[in-house]
Amino acid sequence: MPKLQYQTDLTDQMIEEAESLVGQPLRIEQWNHEATFDTIRHYTWGVGDNNPLYCDEEYAAATKYGDIIAPPTFLYSIFSAAMGLGMTGIQPIYGGTEWEFYEVIRRGDRLRCDARVGPIKILSGRTARRFVMQTCLVDYVRVADGALVGRSEGRTFRIPRAQADGGLSYEPRPPRTWTIDELDAVMEHAVNEPVRGAQARPWEDVEVGEELPKLVKGPIDLQTMTAYYTGLVGAPSMKSVEMKWKYRHWGLHDPERLPNNYDPTFYSEITNPGLGHIDPQTASEVGMPGAYGNGSQKSAWMAHTVLNWMGDDGFMTELETRLVRPDVFGDLVWCHAAVSGKPEPGIVELKLTAINQDEVTTATGRATARLPQRAA
Repeated sequence: MPKLQYQTDLTDQMIEEAESLVGQPLRIEQWNHEATFDTIRHYTWGVGDNNPLYCDEEYAAATKYGDIIAPPTFLYSIFSAAMGLGMTGIQPIYGGTEWEFYEVIRRGDRLRCDARVGPIKILSGRTARRFVMQTCLVDYVRVADGALVGRSEGRTFRIPRAQADGGLSYEPRPPRTWTIDELDAVMEHAVNEPVRGAQARPWEDVEVGEELPKLVKGPIDLQTMTAYYTGLVGAPSMKSVEMKWKYRHWGLHDPERLPNNYDPTFYSEITNPGLGHIDPQTASEVGMPGAYGNGSQKSAWMAHTVLNWMGDDGFMTELETRLVRPDVFGDLVWCHAAVSGKPEPGIVELKLTAINQDEVTTATGRATARLPQRAA
């Protein structure tokens, strides 16, 4: 099998080829196809959310749904909405997602994705001189009746790696260490996170400016990442060695068997760029400050804050997250949210922020939720 080569510099030709693909439909690789008891539980536990509405059959049977449901971000486990199409060898970095949610995901729902290539933007920043943001537009459809369950615009930065001219260049940052007392305080906060649950939160009781109880995630470590990938494994970096070899073979000889966003460098002798989420050496080669968290994981953490607060009878209709800086092993992520508006009866708007232990903002976002109203 021939050795694969890859380009480290982002070229004008690469950008032109990427622009020519805008609007084209995509063959994608779904991970989960059905919302089962196990796929829902594996996903929610992977993001640290053990809300009984998602994983306790007896509890869920007593709710208005009559059975367990999935949180809206479960759609990440169907297809992450991240796309690194073309530009072989240029590092994909998750940039955030804009979601619209229309239907509750119930146990037994089979889902399919219809995806197409969205617009691209050419950008520059403090840690890379020139890079591209690709977007992927995805509809999530319930197979049984064709209902549109959710819609996303996934954003992926394509950034030359550290060895390229003008490539990604974060300063290395060793993992933060914590004392037993510090960890005990974090644990105390985590195990006592308030979950609204069956107690309805009426729209009338919500005030603009109200701050939601903050959530803590971490310290991030290999175990945290492994747990997340147990529920969301569709990433190319999380293939067994045998499947990696098969993908490489198919990519060279039978590309129709693979999704459009197949990148041969993920399956070659070249260090797999996705392994930077679990391997510090790979993260350094990419240009990251250390082994770093997954972007869709952090988006789900930010949504978790709102889902806890709104209760079983609430429904998140929109979520948008924008990744600002990476979180590395040893970091804590504090998820903050505040009510920013009540534009119409039953609807609340929220501002989201993720902040690490050094008071550095690592992500921003917004959400919209529909809450129950008191009877007139």
